[in-house]
Amino acid sequence: MLPSVVKRLISTPRHSYPDDFIRRLRHLVIGEGMLNEQNIFQMDHVIRQLPSEGHIVEIGIYGGLSTNVIVHLLKKYGKSNALFNCDPWVYEGYHDHKQGETPFVDGRSDLYRADYALYMKEAYIRATRFLHADKLPFSFQLFSDDFFEKWSNKDTITDLFGRSKVLGGPIAFAYIDGNHSYEQSTKDYTHVMHYLVPGGFILLDDSSDSVNFGSAKLAHQLKTEHRLKLVDNSYNHLFQKRF
Repeated sequence: MLPSVVKRLISTPRHSYPDDFIRRLRHLVIGEGMLNEQNIFQMDHVIRQLPSEGHIVEIGIYGGLSTNVIVHLLKKYGKSNALFNCDPWVYEGYHDHKQGETPFVDGRSDLYRADYALYMKEAYIRATRFLHADKLPFSFQLFSDDFFEKWSNKDTITDLFGRSKVLGGPIAFAYIDGNHSYEQSTKDYTHVMHYLVPGGFILLDDSSDSVNFGSAKLAHQLKTEHRLKLVDNSYNHLFQKRF
């Protein structure tokens, strides 16, 4: 059994993260309810302790709520690490889970999946450009497997903000918040670990012991990974690479 101090390392129960900008984000950026409050405290801890060497990688963007939290914290603590993120912007409905099942979303006959995905991507671009024009992340419409293949090959590609960028290099922090199946979250974790620097962090979204996602199953297994130290599991699981 893990000592109780592990769960309380980052925070004891709090009402909300004490930052007016982040409080306002929930009214500006699509994704209300999708970013647990404890994640913000965990991200704050990570950015404060962030290794100077390495990039930040975020798997899964949606409307950009967590992206804009991370960028705000980078600016708040004067960190120069670049943020790279990816999302395919391909979504399932609540009940129609297979992409080829219907071109529509949530039982509608006038709301196309493709239009919904385009709306979300454009909303992300607009919000992030508005809030952080001076420190834009490098964002790509890619599945994570394709993203990491290009990362490995050090490919040069154009991001959503029209900039040409070389991918690749060491990673200081990875926020894994894409496909929460066990198979895909394990693949994302494996890719990240190949580039994660000693002292670097991994935060697994939807990995609480109270949820039934594959990412939670992965987090449980990682507690016995000798290369990782469990930093916090007060909600989602935050790990740090030992060596």
